[in-house]
Amino acid sequence: MIDSSLATGPTTRHSLAVDPRTRYLRFEPRYPDPQRPPLVCVHGISRDAQGHLAAFTDWAERTGTELLAPLFDRRRFRGYQRLKASNRTLNPVAALDAILDETVGDRPCVLYGFSGGAQFAHRYALVRAQRVAGVALAAAGWYTFPTAAASFPYGLAPGRLPKPLAIDVPAFLRLPKCVLVGDRDVERDAALRSSRALDREQGDNRLARATAWVAAVNRAAAKIPGAPACELVVVPGAGHDWQECYEHGRMHELVARFCDDVCHAEQKHHLYVDAVRVATT
Repeated sequence: MIDSSLATGPTTRHSLAVDPRTRYLRFEPRYPDPQRPPLVCVHGISRDAQGHLAAFTDWAERTGTELLAPLFDRRRFRGYQRLKASNRTLNPVAALDAILDETVGDRPCVLYGFSGGAQFAHRYALVRAQRVAGVALAAAGWYTFPTAAASFPYGLAPGRLPKPLAIDVPAFLRLPKCVLVGDRDVERDAALRSSRALDREQGDNRLARATAWVAAVNRAAAKIPGAPACELVVVPGAGHDWQECYEHGRMHELVARFCDDVCHAEQKHHLYVDAVRVATT
């Protein structure tokens, strides 16, 4: 259901049909390419979904990529980063499921999140790998590590994972993944979750935690046939401000390049499958 009074140029604001209080943004290019996975941009705790989406619209128009951005409002989705069910209608996983059902159906998307959005993105991919074509994580404050020795959201043991969600580790590890973080994102600001145990296990700043998580994921992926390595991209001259990351670090261009790579890999896979099908008929 489109709220036309809130349309902002080619980007429109929608109310979810199954829960009108949940909203999302959508950008549809003039000439959409159905072969390209949609890009879902997930905001951080500043909730500036429009600002994040706007960074990608020129690239999306040029490539025919559809853009989506959920709006996780502060009252109803207070703990969205941790997949916490903070409203009685939809938990954040179910909300994004419904957004995808309403817009792109069962087409897998590339999932991108910044800060708190990156927390949500990798945790969503852990429980919904079948809906994801690739994951790009920028400047997450902390991560769910691929270990059963810790409980969710710190590790893979069920812990506080909302029911009936279930983590599929092999499927997650087989997804293309990259982590982006500024080389100056080392401040321990008020938004950074910190404790003695968390600092010891993940590092004491976002750059250290990104580095540690990528290393842990790659150790786990090495044990899974077909699982690609997760790439760590350290963006020079960027701290934790997302506008600085985009304007000076050109982080959105790096994410767009990752999306292009995912798209090309999928196209090659489809060509291979088609060739095998022809050869065996």
